Amino acid sequence: MEENINNPTEGALPTKPVIIVKVTRSGLEAELQLQRTGTETADPLREDILAALAEKDIIQGINEEIIAELCAKPVYNRVYVIAHGKAPETGKDGYLKYLVQTQRELRPKIREDGTADFKDLGFVQNVLEGQPLCELYAPEKGEDGVDVHGNVLEGKLGRECQAPAGANTCYNEDKTMLLAEVSGNVDVKHGVISIIDVLKISDNVDNSTGDITFTGDVIIGGDVVSGFKVSSGGSIVVRGSVQGATLEAAGDINIGQSMNGMNRGVLTAGGSVKCKYIQSCYVKTSGNIYADTLMYCKIDCSGDVELSGKRGVLIGGHSSIAGKLSAKTIGTSSHMATEINMCATGTEKEQLIAHLVKEIKNTEAEITKMMQVLARYEDLAKKGVKLNAEQIQGVKAIKDSYLQHSQKRNDTQAQLDAIKKEQLEASQENSFVECKDRVHTGVRFSFGPVSMMITQSFVHSRIHVLDGSIKVSPL
Repeated sequence: MEENINNPTEGALPTKPVIIVKVTRSGLEAELQLQRTGTETADPLREDILAALAEKDIIQGINEEIIAELCAKPVYNRVYVIAHGKAPETGKDGYLKYLVQTQRELRPKIREDGTADFKDLGFVQNVLEGQPLCELYAPEKGEDGVDVHGNVLEGKLGRECQAPAGANTCYNEDKTMLLAEVSGNVDVKHGVISIIDVLKISDNVDNSTGDITFTGDVIIGGDVVSGFKVSSGGSIVVRGSVQGATLEAAGDINIGQSMNGMNRGVLTAGGSVKCKYIQSCYVKTSGNIYADTLMYCKIDCSGDVELSGKRGVLIGGHSSIAGKLSAKTIGTSSHMATEINMCATGTEKEQLIAHLVKEIKNTEAEITKMMQVLARYEDLAKKGVKLNAEQIQGVKAIKDSYLQHSQKRNDTQAQLDAIKKEQLEASQENSFVECKDRVHTGVRFSFGPVSMMITQSFVHSRIHVLDGSIKVSPL
């Protein structure tokens, strides 16, 4: 008894260890630490550890292996991660899928036969109003997580993609597609798409640009050099000059300096053409032509031709004008052949007339051949030669064809005469020529079916149709 008093711990029962549980990392981990309570500390029991975890409401991701290890061979004052949660994941970022080229690389277009078109360099990327430009994919939500208490941790959305909308673009209703708000040229800078409805080229159209095809207006700061083509769904403005090139515009064509077609240049406008000096080219316009000089050109104008300025001259070539012609001088003192057709009904009727004339000529040629064949059979009959059944049938077929062709010629001629009459009446009402200075010899005026060759020059005159014939009156 005395010994027990002097050593009170001797023979005492082992005490349970202290179990410390702490939740960390926003509930994603739980830490456990064992501490001794005296010199004789009993090994921890599994039930005690689970009870300590339950006291902290830890139910998720408990590591049974660590619990078993601590019960079998406890280690004190060491921190163990006893439970793991699952962190919420971040979903896939939103992204863009461009439906247009985002970088302009000027390269020759490769044809189907493998050759390169060095005039088609892709300088312009045309799109139409409403055309899709870019697909937008929304960020996705990541997988949910769970903390050590069993609480669900909601997954995170990925990052939003860059907004690609620039000038003249708009989104569809659910914002999954970027659309062109107008027709024009695509311009992409720093991932943002804009549509340019006026194409501005600061320098020349040449080998550095290739041919230009654009849905809207085109403004060219320099020249259009020989062999190249500019097509516009709007109007074309050229600050410099044009040489041996082709310009096609749904609207107007305005050339600041000159157009020398070099016998291969073409100007085609749905509106009017304005150029100070036009030489050796084909000009077709649904509107008017405004110039100072027209030389050696083929003109197809559905409106008026106004030649004003210092010279105001029309020399050579063939001009078909549906409206009026106003000039200072027509022709030259050297008798340069100059054809002017004041076709008030328009060039389409002129083309129809040419077609009908050709059709009549071809029909008459066929009739002549049939008459020659019938004449040979008549000669045989006069000589008493009897025709067999096949020959008789052939003669009958030729006579039937002759009657059909004759009727066709008469119908075509009647149609031609009616159109010419319509032309003459329209020319008398709508078309005339005003020459403020001189009309030279060598000029031929036509008003529909009637024409007049100028054999003696005259000045300050108005040339027009009156009572079915061409008249020259003083201004």
